[in-house]
Amino acid sequence: MIDRKTLELTMIQMACQSGDPLDRHMLYTIRNGVAQALQAKERHKQRMTTPDYQWKKPVPRR
Repeated sequence: MIDRKTLELTMIQMACQSGDPLDRHMLYTIRNGVAQALQAKERHKQRMTTPDYQWKKPVPRR
């Protein structure tokens, strides 16, 4: 698995090669985009590995 720092550096290099200006806002956008993508990947992994939910009818009180 590629770590966060490597992904950020790759995105910065891609932006430099395409000629986009690397101001603070662009770096902020890249950093947050990578973080959000990795968090979404982790949430998806957790959803796929949890056991299936089985609903059980509540027992009547009396």
